[in-house]
Amino acid sequence: MLRKFLALAGITALVTGCQTVKPAATPMEAYLNRHAAAEAIARNCPAYGGYGAVTAMRSDAESNLAKARALGATETDIQMARERMNGTLMNAVMLVGPLEACNSFVNQLAWAGTSTAVIGTKKAQ
Repeated sequence: MLRKFLALAGITALVTGCQTVKPAATPMEAYLNRHAAAEAIARNCPAYGGYGAVTAMRSDAESNLAKARALGATETDIQMARERMNGTLMNAVMLVGPLEACNSFVNQLAWAGTSTAVIGTKKAQ
């Protein structure tokens, strides 16, 4: 029980806000992280919430990608965010297993998706 708790605490620290270990430097990066995390979950945790959940995550990913592109995201930026989130998810799967990793990612993505990306005191539009 203690092992699971410590593992979940570690995974939560890794994916808080669906970001890399360091916080996103810009609103664009925050939206890219949300986009990439939603894609990673939809592709690697499809049974977690069924077809409807994957559809909702894909829609969320596209919405965040559109916001990031409006802020100037390039294909290189998008690819880097995908690599970060896929790497973080795969590390989490190795650390705590797929069920706990997917659960943590989905919870953090849902929490982050309920508000506008905030960097310092500035809000993204």
